[in-house]
Amino acid sequence: MSDRQHERWQRGNRIFWTYRDPDFPDLVDQRPVTVIADDDQHLAVWMAAGTRMLYQVSNDGQDLRSLSGTDRFTAPRAQAVRNWVGSGILAVFQANTMYSVWFFETKPGVRNSYYVNIEEEFTRSDSGIETSDLVLDVLVSPDRICTFKDEDELELAHRAGVFSTAKVEQIRQVAQQAVKDVEHWEFPFNAGYEGFQPDPDWTVPTLPTDADWEFEDVAGRG
Repeated sequence: MSDRQHERWQRGNRIFWTYRDPDFPDLVDQRPVTVIADDDQHLAVWMAAGTRMLYQVSNDGQDLRSLSGTDRFTAPRAQAVRNWVGSGILAVFQANTMYSVWFFETKPGVRNSYYVNIEEEFTRSDSGIETSDLVLDVLVSPDRICTFKDEDELELAHRAGVFSTAKVEQIRQVAQQAVKDVEHWEFPFNAGYEGFQPDPDWTVPTLPTDADWEFEDVAGRG
């Protein structure tokens, strides 16, 4: 089914924000979120503090980031669940764009720290959106200074055969384009979300009733 065949969501609708790894297709990183806006320009969602979320761990329950070398990308995995710790996240997705932008609070009521997550273009379903993470990220400070994050992990993913040389080059080009978008303060950075606050009657969405997992709260942090 084409994305165009899915109706737009309304403010306050609850959907699932899901990442899949093609090498581990039966596992997910899944976050129940509330829709802020959904139009031709973007989809904005809110993930509240304390949200119960699915994520992946090694098959013996270790945080993947604790594994060494290429094992971080190739070791067998299992499904886990935890609560998101810290303040909520406002995330913006744009069609035909290989990154999402997450707005973080730097102080109460001010979301002017940005996390640019490089990922595949998202697809829609009736229940939410789905994409795949591409490892490299860009951190944007309140004074608009950009810093690349996880370049070492991108190299490990390349060595592990997760990404081809051409794919790594594409990922880096997307990250550079994101930096240019920051420099020119393009959408969604100029969208006015810095002062966003969730509607007071919004409650925390829950995971699907059929969700299951083997491990709980392994990482213990957001």
